[in-house]
Amino acid sequence: MPAALASKDEIVDRLFTVFRDRGFEGASLADLSRATGLGKSSLYHHFPRGKEQMAEAVLERATALIDNAILKVARAPEPLKVRVRKIVAAFDQIFAGGRTACVLGQLSSAGVGADARQGLRQAFAHWIEAIDGLAAESGMSPARARNFSEDWVARLQGALILQAATGDRGPFKRAMDALLDLAKEDARPVQG
Repeated sequence: MPAALASKDEIVDRLFTVFRDRGFEGASLADLSRATGLGKSSLYHHFPRGKEQMAEAVLERATALIDNAILKVARAPEPLKVRVRKIVAAFDQIFAGGRTACVLGQLSSAGVGADARQGLRQAFAHWIEAIDGLAAESGMSPARARNFSEDWVARLQGALILQAATGDRGPFKRAMDALLDLAKEDARPVQG
């Protein structure tokens, strides 16, 4: 669709891809302009505070994605096994089987401002909350479930970094398997 006809959502989707693939510092205004099809002045019309505001919009989109594909599914009334499988399938799609970077990971190491930092905290909090709920439901104590969820999100971020550096998707697949293990009826973790 020509940029002049692109909706704000389509523009943010295109920005999302650039920030995911290049990071905050690596995404030049020329890159962002090229990806959206908008001139720099048009980008500033939509985002008067520039790249920082673009990153904030991307983080809002990432949080909405987490809320819809992960948190909402984690809270659904379906059996644990069904929900975990749906979430693993969503992660597999979002990260292209471990071949695509995480926009949160890309932006978390960037020199973004306070509003974007708040967006990062919120997105990660929702993600950890979703995994925490699944882990608790699998039989883990609240403290262990919280630790598992934080460790699992960190593990997935690390797996994506390793894949980017080495091309090895094994760590991503093992991270997905660890999440699937939550739903194994015969492998309930010991409380503690």
